[in-house]
Amino acid sequence: MEETIKLWFKERYTDFNSGNGLNRNSPFELKRLNIIVGANNAGKSRFMREFIFKLKINSVDFKYPQAYKDYISIINSFICNHSSKHQLEIPDNSLYSLEDIVRQWQNTGSFLTDTRKAIEAHITYRTSSIKYNTLEYAIVTGKLPHEVRKLIDDINQLIEGLSNIKNTLDSLSFKALKFYYIDSLRSLRKLNSQITSTDAESEYYPLLSRTITDYSFEKDEIISGEDFFGLLTDSLLGKPEERQRIQSYQEKLSHYFFNNEVITIIPHLRTDSIEIKIGEAEQFPISKLGDGLQQIIILTYKAFLTTEPSFFFIEEPEMHLHAGYVKQLMKFLLNETDHYYMATSHSNYLLDMINEDKRIALYRVDKKQMSDEENKYETVIKRCDGDRTILRTLGVSPSSVFLANCTIWIEGITDRLYFVQYLKKYLEELKTTDEEKWQDYSRFIDGYHYAFVEYQGSNLDHWDFEVDCPDDVNSSSDKGLPAILTTSHALVVADADLRGKPRFTELQSQLNDNMIITQGKETENTLPTNLLKKKFFSMCPENGLSSQGRKKKLEHFEEYDEYFDNRYETSDLGIGDYLDNILEAMRADEIVPDIPKDKSSFIFSEGGQKTIKNKSEFCRDIVGLMEEEEWTLTESAKLICEKIFEHIKKNND
Repeated sequence: MEETIKLWFKERYTDFNSGNGLNRNSPFELKRLNIIVGANNAGKSRFMREFIFKLKINSVDFKYPQAYKDYISIINSFICNHSSKHQLEIPDNSLYSLEDIVRQWQNTGSFLTDTRKAIEAHITYRTSSIKYNTLEYAIVTGKLPHEVRKLIDDINQLIEGLSNIKNTLDSLSFKALKFYYIDSLRSLRKLNSQITSTDAESEYYPLLSRTITDYSFEKDEIISGEDFFGLLTDSLLGKPEERQRIQSYQEKLSHYFFNNEVITIIPHLRTDSIEIKIGEAEQFPISKLGDGLQQIIILTYKAFLTTEPSFFFIEEPEMHLHAGYVKQLMKFLLNETDHYYMATSHSNYLLDMINEDKRIALYRVDKKQMSDEENKYETVIKRCDGDRTILRTLGVSPSSVFLANCTIWIEGITDRLYFVQYLKKYLEELKTTDEEKWQDYSRFIDGYHYAFVEYQGSNLDHWDFEVDCPDDVNSSSDKGLPAILTTSHALVVADADLRGKPRFTELQSQLNDNMIITQGKETENTLPTNLLKKKFFSMCPENGLSSQGRKKKLEHFEEYDEYFDNRYETSDLGIGDYLDNILEAMRADEIVPDIPKDKSSFIFSEGGQKTIKNKSEFCRDIVGLMEEEEWTLTESAKLICEKIFEHIKKNND
């Protein structure tokens, strides 16, 4: 399942306006989960329903993953750089579909053959100093410069990808997706269980029928929860794979929402209703299950049991749910199914997920008065992943936060983004080494069992962790502000340089075991070596000079790995200084040229603290690599994760 799809609409998106995608000239980006927020009556639901119908009637021109168009641009750029005779005119215009571009290539006849010949001629020219001056001889004898060998490998890979791209297109038809709409009218309980005739279906499934009447969807496109009894019965009485699918669904529900207690959902034929058994408790009617958990089942059963790729549209998934379970629901849908989702929402708890998961996009819907007509409005939709004003739209105030059972205090957003990835990786590794502990720790939910608090560096001095009772709070004291006013059960993770601060001893005595000091200078010293290596070569210019301009980046070879070790994990210097030392060592070994007298060296560090420069950008790049590359936790990171989970467990059991 592709994580991002970009759509170009064939005509103006009626009644909606946006400079960010709802017109013929620019794409509308869809991710796996697309959240639509806005004030009441702003038009969120109307936008979503109209969007469904636009897709259904094929009012979209380009429906393939943007990655393939980007790949084609890379191929074309490569060809243009290495062949003056065989450049292709590929329009840089989003109105051209991928099929148009492929068709243009096909019309060139022997394009692939001609391109290969042109590039081989270019390579032969580049190897003119080699004996006999032929590419074939150079290849056979191995007398090719590294640069030219790499050029040959690159073009072989690109041409192979180009040959396969048409087949890829044929297998990615977005039109094949099924559409499902989940209205706010939903229930697992039959509202009129006395009627069993299919001729009276409008009375038998009143919620589904109301949605059909109001919005003109087809019956099989609506999920109201009313058909779950029949679907469950048919599956349990059906083929082995259908029964196994129900079993798998119950196991996933148990893990995500029932603290790993075994659950069984039973269609009770005598009462024509659904019953549930949780752990060792007595079986009971689903009507006695909490409304929030009933909603969880309604929002997940069809998505999990449907194996063909589909697009689900959900009205306010947070209805009746605890804040923590809203995020857990989205994690279930993203991790346990292969569908696309769009959801209207008033929940601010979903906003935290935008920074943590690249599979999620946030859109805001507003009403805007039209300048030319009084009392007439248009609906505007905009991408707003980083827009803080969205909190006001959702009605969030300071009293809305800090609902978690314990808190993990970290220095800033970069530490939070690292620790989110660390905790996730720790659970992955734990699953293979200690299943029992994994079962215990994996049930904890961010935003429900624990939450992060950012104290912003030296501001930690301004907090007092000694007060443990609201009656003892005295904000007029010259000590720090009482942490109990804002958070509960704090665990503080601090950089090693806190030891030199005036209040370190006092904070340590207040927090005792609830303080973690990094072994190295800062959190960046816990990063995995292979990702630091990747970032080193993506940042360092080939000439090692500070004025990079358009200079190429230093290329990675395996023999350079000896310059990287894990001593930084316990170093009192920052990662910036560690990478600077590697660059100097490479310069000393003449891998990087000497610095001319009128030039200065490229540096990774910033300031006297020798930390990495552009810390936020560096962090986001590393987090991106964590989602794409194979990596393991360093020993120092494992230690921090273990202490965090021990703290969470202690305050939730």
